[in-house]
Amino acid sequence: MAQGAWVEKWSQWDLLKLNSFSFGITGFILAIDTVVLPVIVLTVAPEEFKNTYLAVLGISGLLMAAMVQPTIGRISDRYQSRLGRRVPFILWGATFAAVGLVGIRLAPNFGVLFAVWIFIQANVNIAYGPGLALIRDCVPLDRIGMASSMKILSDAIGAAVMIAIAGALIGKTGSSIDWEWLTLGILAFLLMVAISVTTVQISRWELTTPLNSQRRDIESSFRSVLNPQLGLFLVSRLIMITAISSFQTYGLFFLRDSVGLDNAAEALGRMILVIGGALAIAVYLAGLVSDRLGRKPVAMVGAIGAAVSTLWMLTADSSLEVLIIASVIGASIGVLLSANWALANELAEEGQAGLYMGIVNFATIGGAASAKLLGPGIDALNRIPGRPDDFGYQVLTAGAAGFFILGAVLLMPLKTTGREPISSDTSPPPVP
Repeated sequence: MAQGAWVEKWSQWDLLKLNSFSFGITGFILAIDTVVLPVIVLTVAPEEFKNTYLAVLGISGLLMAAMVQPTIGRISDRYQSRLGRRVPFILWGATFAAVGLVGIRLAPNFGVLFAVWIFIQANVNIAYGPGLALIRDCVPLDRIGMASSMKILSDAIGAAVMIAIAGALIGKTGSSIDWEWLTLGILAFLLMVAISVTTVQISRWELTTPLNSQRRDIESSFRSVLNPQLGLFLVSRLIMITAISSFQTYGLFFLRDSVGLDNAAEALGRMILVIGGALAIAVYLAGLVSDRLGRKPVAMVGAIGAAVSTLWMLTADSSLEVLIIASVIGASIGVLLSANWALANELAEEGQAGLYMGIVNFATIGGAASAKLLGPGIDALNRIPGRPDDFGYQVLTAGAAGFFILGAVLLMPLKTTGREPISSDTSPPPVP
C-alpha cells in the first residue's frame, strides 16, 4: 500500500503542492532549452552553423536524461536518510542546476557551453527522476488519477510561465540592467521555490522504512521491471508522445504552408495559449473521472478526441477555426496525458517507483526525439510531383491521428492493480 494511504483524503491543493517540483523543473529546463540557449548560442557559434550547434545541445540533453533518470531513480529507491528517500536528490539536483546557470551566462565558447549544459541536464534529471516517484510513494491508488492530473497541470503551467518570462526579458535592450542575468536569476528563484514547496509537502509522508524489494541489487531490479507489461506501455507512450511532439515541432510551418496563415508565428502563439487553457481544465476533470472509472477508458476517450480534432485541423482555413480546433486538441491531450500518467504510476511496483518512472521517461524522451527526425521525410513528401505542396504536412497530421488511436489501443491489454482502499489507520508513519 502506498505510504500516503494513512491520509484519509488528499485534497487537490495537497496534490498540487506535491507536484510543485514539476512546475519548477519542467518550466526551468524548457525555458532554457527553447529561449535561453538559442540566444546564448548566437554569441558562441558561427551564424551559418547555429542550428547545428543548437541541435547538438538538444540531442545531448535528451541522451543525458535517458541515462540519469532510471539510474538515479533506482538509487533513490534504496536510499535512506533523515530527509527520506527522494528529498536529498531533489534538493541536490535542483540546487546545482540553478548554480549551473552562471556557467551558461559566462561561457566563452561552445565547448564550455556544451560542458555546462551537460552539467545542468545531469542535475536536473538527478532531481526529476526521484521526483517522478513521489505520486506512487505518497498517494493512495484511488487518488492517483487526480494526483497525475495535478502533475500534468504543473508541467503545463510551469512551462507557460517560465517560457513567457524568459521570452519577455532576455531580449530586452536599452537599459543599464543586464537582462540575461536577470532572466537566469528569476528562473533559478522560481525553480528553488517550487522545489521547496514539494519538499515541505512530503516531509511527513515520505517512506523511510526499508522494503524487501529495496535489497535487490541494481541489475536484478532492472530485470524485475523489464516485463511485457512495461514494454507494451513504453511502446504506447512513445507513439503518443511522438504524435504530440510532431505537431509541436512543425506547427508553425503547418500553419503557414498548409492552413495558409500570413502571420503563422503569431497564430501559433495564440494557439499554444488556447491549448494550454483547455488542457488545464481537462486534466482536472480527467483526474476525477479516471479515479472512478479507471485509466484505460479515459485514455481511449482522450485519444479519440485527439485523433478527430487533429484530422479536423486539415480542413482549417482561418485563424478563428484554428483556435476552435486547438481548444479541442488541448482538452483531448490533457485527458490522454492525465490518464496515461496515472496508469504508469498504477503499474509501478512498490519500492521500485524511482527506477520504474525513470524507465517510463525513456518513452517520453524517445517520442520527442522521434518527432525531430521527421523533418527530412516531410520535406521529401512536399516535393513529390503531382502532389500538393503541403502533402508532407497532410501525411504528418493523418499519421499523428492514427498514432493517438494506436497508442490507446495498446493500453487496453494492460493488467492494472485496480483501486486501492484507503487504510482505516490514520496515524502518520514513524518519524526517523
